[in-house]
Amino acid sequence: MTKNHELLYVAISLDIDPDANSAVEGRHDALSSPVGHDKIRVEACKRGLQKALELLDVYDLDATLFYEARTAQMLVADGMDLPTLSERHEVSCHSLKHEDFLGKVSGIPMDEKSIEKSIDKATEILVEIFGREIKGFRAPYTSINRTVVKVLERLGFHYDSSETVTLGTGWAGKPYSLEAFDSSLMELALPSFRDANGKKMSSYLWAIFEGRRISSEYIDAVLQARDVAKGGLFIFSIHPWHVYVDYRGNPFSNNQVKKNLENLDSILSQLKLTQGIHILRQDKYLENWLTK
Repeated sequence: MTKNHELLYVAISLDIDPDANSAVEGRHDALSSPVGHDKIRVEACKRGLQKALELLDVYDLDATLFYEARTAQMLVADGMDLPTLSERHEVSCHSLKHEDFLGKVSGIPMDEKSIEKSIDKATEILVEIFGREIKGFRAPYTSINRTVVKVLERLGFHYDSSETVTLGTGWAGKPYSLEAFDSSLMELALPSFRDANGKKMSSYLWAIFEGRRISSEYIDAVLQARDVAKGGLFIFSIHPWHVYVDYRGNPFSNNQVKKNLENLDSILSQLKLTQGIHILRQDKYLENWLTK
């Protein structure tokens, strides 16, 4: 990682999971909204993933793909050649069935044995589909605790990417070990930041797909981070299904879908042209950071 004092590193990550998924009271796994239908859908995820991967290829950008294992299986069964489509990208784990590990909604926190069985099975499925080592993990609902971290470390993950930390308040985007959980597992945290009006923003792009943000606000955030987080990692994250349906599972109009794709295209193209940043996969950033 050369000229570490000059560059901001940017990663683009995709959380690939069921359409408009939601935790459900009384069960560990997630369902597609409305949850009363007791269904799992991946139609919007498939379309959004295809478009996102096409745009990444257009701009010659590598990304980190956090696959929920169940979704990966369903997409393969639906005819997607995920190994080929994901070839240039990092493949990481986003659980087996988008479990509510901590029980915040389900009301039934999972014990250590159940969490390990779930994550181990998810990893096994992803290795079978993609034929490569799975190094990174992002928890459903970005919620981890000591038990989840302990399991990840025991299963040999290289890093977690679930925590959110505010840039500029003592954190400049650098990896850190999860000492708060008595672990040496490395964390590549998602950034939060303030917009021009001082309102808190997330680096998840859900707000732009819901019509609450515009692309320039995310580029402004990167420019701000370039000044306070040189050498650090700024992670964007996208749910592919959110290009086509809202968080309730309602389909967007054709005009909204067009606008969503234009916004995503705009962000990628502007990132590609921005001076003083370098776009790379999360695993590559961590490897370089650990060996610098």
